[in-house]
Amino acid sequence: DVIYYNNIKQVSIANLPKHVYMAFVAVEDKRFYSHHGIDLTRVCGAIVSNIKAGSFKEGASTISQQLIKNTHLDNSKKISRKVNEMLLAKELENNYTKEEILEIYLNTIYFGRNAYGIENAANVYFGKSAKQLSLSESALLAGMIKAPNVYAPDKNMEKCKSRRNIVLNLMLEQGIISNEQHLAATSEEVMYIKQNRLVEKTYMYYALKEACEILNMTECQLLNSGYTIETFCNQQIQSDLCQVARNDTTLDKNGKLSSLACVISNNQGHVVGCYMRGENADIKGQVGSTLKPIAVYAPALNERIVTQASPILDEQTNFNGYKPQNVNGYCGWTTIKNAVTKSLNVPAVKTLNCLRLPIAEQYLTKLGFVGKQDLSLALGNIKGGATPFDLLRCYTSLSNNGNAAKNRFVKSISKDNATIYKAEDKTTQVFSPRTAFLMTDMLINVVQNGTAKGLKKEYQVAAKTGTVGDKLGNSDALVAGYTTQHTFVVWHRGEFDNSVVGANAPCKLASKLLDKVYQAQTPIDFAPPNGVVQLTLEENELLLNQNQVIANKGVTFWFDVANKPTQTRQKETFEYHLQSKMCADGMRFWVENVPNGKWELVQELGAETKIVQMTNNEYLYNCEADCAFYARLVVDGKVVYRTPKVEVTKASKTTQNSQQDGKSLLDFWYLR
Repeated sequence: DVIYYNNIKQVSIANLPKHVYMAFVAVEDKRFYSHHGIDLTRVCGAIVSNIKAGSFKEGASTISQQLIKNTHLDNSKKISRKVNEMLLAKELENNYTKEEILEIYLNTIYFGRNAYGIENAANVYFGKSAKQLSLSESALLAGMIKAPNVYAPDKNMEKCKSRRNIVLNLMLEQGIISNEQHLAATSEEVMYIKQNRLVEKTYMYYALKEACEILNMTECQLLNSGYTIETFCNQQIQSDLCQVARNDTTLDKNGKLSSLACVISNNQGHVVGCYMRGENADIKGQVGSTLKPIAVYAPALNERIVTQASPILDEQTNFNGYKPQNVNGYCGWTTIKNAVTKSLNVPAVKTLNCLRLPIAEQYLTKLGFVGKQDLSLALGNIKGGATPFDLLRCYTSLSNNGNAAKNRFVKSISKDNATIYKAEDKTTQVFSPRTAFLMTDMLINVVQNGTAKGLKKEYQVAAKTGTVGDKLGNSDALVAGYTTQHTFVVWHRGEFDNSVVGANAPCKLASKLLDKVYQAQTPIDFAPPNGVVQLTLEENELLLNQNQVIANKGVTFWFDVANKPTQTRQKETFEYHLQSKMCADGMRFWVENVPNGKWELVQELGAETKIVQMTNNEYLYNCEADCAFYARLVVDGKVVYRTPKVEVTKASKTTQNSQQDGKSLLDFWYLR
């Protein structure tokens, strides 16, 4: 799609009261009407200040210079740029009158709230035309252009009033207003229009921002440049995304709509849809468990420290004073795959501890995060936080075969049929394709059986949820995920109670979005790359004895062929059986000696089972009750074989010898 920017409201200086435009002259350039583009007095003063400061601190720009910088030059503090600014300012003064220069200046200044020009600012902040501005309101607007995010009335009222009064004082000193006017204006209360609705930022906002960075221009310069910007926006997806997001009614504790970030790209990082609700929707924050796959598990898989099937003990653990807890208690022995599915905290910290923080930091550096981390990284606490776009890029490293793609809105920029810029797909290899697939398989399981069940579809979706908060409430609820076609992030922010978590509101919104995106055609499944293999492991041996043993039946996992289990259970036939014989004192049981194991005799008496003590592999039972006996072979602490049962009946006291039934080790492996 093509976007054109040239829609700023204009106002003639002839229609403005003198106090409106003179407020800007007083604070920005008091000798505006006497110099010829350059104020030599201010330049000399600035040179002295810069020498004292040892840096290029002050620029002494006149209104003419500011206009040139805003419309033609970048914002660098290079001397060459300053010289060009001065030369062009003099040229400007030679071709335009002071009134014309001041009029253009007033119509191009940025006042915050996405308002360019005095007419827009008057409407946004005071609900009136610029020609209706009072002296106090004019001084307020003139004062806040230095830093709208600091001096705007809705940012800091005290600083706003103080800055307004500075402008009024200058106007008084320069003879622009009288003492009576000064007193009345400084006494006037600041009445402004509050932003009742949450700020919305859609695709156009970010495309404009990216284009400014590419061309090293200000937004004002770009808006008046005549450039044509072609984006990666998919109109249908953008429309569907805005519709779904605007219908979201997730409320905070105070009953206000939450801040909301929704962004979707293809897996090469081309953003096809974007919507932000709320001023803080796109700033850095903590992302909770959505970071676990990126900072912990994928790096550990890539370093071949763990496999999907690696056994790990989920229990209360003290890591040198750091004591992470799970929301729903502890699971005992489990696997890495199950730890990801259930978003368990302790296994994540244990895995990071084995991986080691410096290694995790190396992977994060490739994704644009710098700085030292601590073990809380495993729970999503990353130093400096992450934006929704940062998280989107992280997940493209999994959806794009291990290659992280930079988020891009702008496809090309042209002017007069000449291409000025064309986007190039640049990626950073973070993980191997094998690792990306192994992690993807686990995240598909998160959707099928874990915290992201709200995204379960007839096609494969890989995703991870995240929640940030404590027992008093949550501040962030989000989900990040992908299909074979798209990568997405949905992030709610606000002061929530504990009912708002990543598994509900974000997944619900993302699910509706995917339904619309894939209404016509669903994505294909993820294909395993070369170098991975699917193996079945004995389940009880894995969970009871923490051994990865390949078998014909059990649970199935994917492995990197360079990091797969090799132990297999051999089919062995044991000839051992429990012998029994009736004697005068009762029933005697015995079993032959084995060279590398120990026999245990187990008695089943009704529902009760107990191990009885044998002497030299023998035991005498006086037949006082009906019961059954069997012997089990223990090797290295593991039960590897169980004999058939021998039934004992008190009434008959007859001997029932055990029968050899050809059972093998494999058949009895899990009978304990």
